[in-house]
Amino acid sequence: MFSSLLPLMMFSSLLSLVSTSHVHLVPDFHTIHPDGDTSWCLDVGGPLENGSLVQIYECNGSAAQKWNISRGKTTVQLHGTRFCLDAGSTPANFVVMKIWECFDGLPAQTWFYTDDNRIALLGKGLCLTRTYGYGNRAQTRTCTDGDHNQVWTLG
Repeated sequence: MFSSLLPLMMFSSLLSLVSTSHVHLVPDFHTIHPDGDTSWCLDVGGPLENGSLVQIYECNGSAAQKWNISRGKTTVQLHGTRFCLDAGSTPANFVVMKIWECFDGLPAQTWFYTDDNRIALLGKGLCLTRTYGYGNRAQTRTCTDGDHNQVWTLG
């Protein structure tokens, strides 16, 4: 009797393993909102190619507003693409953000999502900052306590 159940048990174990692995292969994505305002999202404002600018735009559920990001050291990758949030070859104050092909360990693409909801360029003292005006571009500025333009929440 046991020998007739063995193939069924093996199939059940294999099915369980496959189902569990599949769940872990699908990354979560988030919308990124300035200072908790869920009507606005971090958004790619152009084609999916190197150099397209990143802006703050009305949330619309588009793929241009879905990001892979996690607490702590992270990349900020446009979900389902090979593009990451990039601070350029010489990160500094007032550098407008863009997307660029992701490269592991590239300093311009290595961020830290802090416990107080800032997205800081690792080791540079620069934070992702909301700007106002034409295009509402996202840029880096010196991280400053109390600057609500540097607070980002995940949706």
